[in-house]
Amino acid sequence: MLSKVLSHVQLFKKRDYVYVAVAASIIAGGIALANTQSKSPLQNSMAAYVVSVDAKGKETLQAATEVEPGQTVEYKLTYQNVSDKALKGLVVTGPVPAATHYIAKSARAQAKANLEVSIDGGKTFEKEPVKRIVTNEAGKKVETIISPEKYTHLRWVMQEPLAANTTKQFAYRSLVK
Repeated sequence: MLSKVLSHVQLFKKRDYVYVAVAASIIAGGIALANTQSKSPLQNSMAAYVVSVDAKGKETLQAATEVEPGQTVEYKLTYQNVSDKALKGLVVTGPVPAATHYIAKSARAQAKANLEVSIDGGKTFEKEPVKRIVTNEAGKKVETIISPEKYTHLRWVMQEPLAANTTKQFAYRSLVK
């Protein structure tokens, strides 16, 4: 459910700035709250952070409420099993907002999981690199690799169950256009 809701979270342009929809944290928090109220064993949330680098090269993350073109945003998806039983078959999905593009090789997970990406709005997913057969200028069909900038969603298919009373985090970055 969270992935469907978050796939609609976008970055909105206003004047020369791009604003991160605060709804992302509200929606994610609301789903976690709803999960608590319905006694769901899985709690989840998503947060966005602006990545800054100081003069010494040290990165810091600040909660994103607004961002400007050229800034990097890190998305953190947190999944917690609050039950006393392992949860099997979990798939964690995060959107790449339209006003951004995915930064290649920035995805990471605290769980053993297979990363898949979508270039069609989350309808289908496949492993990287995404390849397609295209016709080049000479009219010849050639295989080409689709740029990570074209990714619309990322997802991790967990290879192992999420153990009881365990939290795992998944993250990726995008660059604001």
